[in-house]
Amino acid sequence: MDRRTFLTHGRTTERDYRTAAGTSSFADTAPPPAGDVAQLHRRVLSERMESLKGRREPYDMPRMVTSGLEPWHPSTMQPWSRQRAGYLLRRTLFGTTLDEIETAMASDPDEVVHLLVTDTTPPEPPFDWQHDDYWNNNTNNDRDNRDRLQELRDWWTERMLLQDFSIREKMTFFWSNHWATEASSARQPHFNFWFIEYFRQNFLGNFKQMVKDVTVSPLMLLYLDGAYNTRTRPNENYARELMELHTLGEGNGYTQEDIQEAARALTGWTLQQTGTSPVGTRMYHPREAVFVPGRFDNNEKTIMGRTGNWGYADVVDIIFDVHGPEVARFICRKLYREFVYEIADEQIIDGLADILMENNWELRPVMMTLLKSRHFFDAANIGAHITSPLEFYIGSMRALHVEANNVRRVYQVCASLGCQLLEAPNVKGWPGYRSWISASRLASRWSVSDELVFGTKSGNPRYGVDVTAFIGTLPNPRNARRLVHDVVEFYIPLRLSNKQFDMLLDALLGGAPEYEWDPTATGAENHIKDFLKAVLRLSEAQLS
Repeated sequence: MDRRTFLTHGRTTERDYRTAAGTSSFADTAPPPAGDVAQLHRRVLSERMESLKGRREPYDMPRMVTSGLEPWHPSTMQPWSRQRAGYLLRRTLFGTTLDEIETAMASDPDEVVHLLVTDTTPPEPPFDWQHDDYWNNNTNNDRDNRDRLQELRDWWTERMLLQDFSIREKMTFFWSNHWATEASSARQPHFNFWFIEYFRQNFLGNFKQMVKDVTVSPLMLLYLDGAYNTRTRPNENYARELMELHTLGEGNGYTQEDIQEAARALTGWTLQQTGTSPVGTRMYHPREAVFVPGRFDNNEKTIMGRTGNWGYADVVDIIFDVHGPEVARFICRKLYREFVYEIADEQIIDGLADILMENNWELRPVMMTLLKSRHFFDAANIGAHITSPLEFYIGSMRALHVEANNVRRVYQVCASLGCQLLEAPNVKGWPGYRSWISASRLASRWSVSDELVFGTKSGNPRYGVDVTAFIGTLPNPRNARRLVHDVVEFYIPLRLSNKQFDMLLDALLGGAPEYEWDPTATGAENHIKDFLKAVLRLSEAQLS
């Protein structure tokens, strides 16, 4: 059973308020299964360790999804509605706006997906220190570089807030989590900038080439000790994570001997020193590493049964040649978890893996196929994704047209909710889904969303919802029932019960009868804010 069905299991009320407010729905959802399947679903979720390791689960998840990778086409029963358009955009962007949904509604789904995955020119940052050689300023406790690291975090946060109609920023974060690093261990802002910028430039590039490039990137060499990996003192850290976390999955197709031999093949690469700084510290190239032959183990190595005097690129080639299907399924499974559902549908994974290998490891055909598929648009997958702090908070700001005039505060809120940019919890990155939600974190989400609505956040300048501007984007804000329906249809991915709808309507009206509703009346602004507060506190508002 999928999360959507599990959450609504036993709910029998139909959203008949649609008759008065609108008609779009997900009426094509099948009836919930029996209780024994729900019990099995809970047990499977509690034991879902294999998917977290990038491997196939030992038994399939019982779900109500039978559709495949064939293209989805709107129909009378499954129309191209604002809810489906919103679902597509929320999965590929950090939240969406009504204008973006209307843009999507003006096209067919195929055209929208093409727009989302099209390569565009990424924006230039407002600073230029990333081009300078990096050096540690020990005369001021390296305050300059700490400030630059925060400047980078602020700019990345702003890019999410002001994103183009493109999956680029969502993929940039995905890759930064796939190749997770910790700024507390690798503080150099220059290295961090070029690491993230590489993903932004190659967001749907060639996966095999990405693995090679990341292997000799300055930040990864520093973070996983590759810069100190020499023929006399081989270091296994990166070789292990290359196989375990980046290409194959934990314990899948490699041995300890393979790791040891790969570590020898990865020797020789280190940070490129460019001179001495004005304060006497070493200066390093901000973007490129260097190969030092004297540090390289120039002897034969045997990796996965293949013997030769291998180097770093050979290691990647061997992994992909010997275990190509496993690598393809591994990365497709991670993409599926990010963009569809927590537990992968292995038939879908097999199909995506075939597409990836047939296209010589190019990722764009894979994502285009997935995002256009009947499987992706299946009603059981809509609302089955627990939003990250970035998706929830930045998505709420974008949905409510909140002006991003205090980006530092936005970053701080997302960090307090459990997602601090450039600071993954460990080398495995953020596991996502249920790790984003706990009793305390849900209370924190309520607190920050309340402050967002009422504009009571600390910091200067403050920001909050401009009610007049927000309701001005709605088709008929003078009809209270229609106003509630339009916001729910726009923001909430799942069907609400009549009781939930009445609760939201009551929050808007404040006990007054519907015929008295006037959005321009004295006090109406506070009623609208009460209503928006109630919307953002819904359990369904934590999903996409």
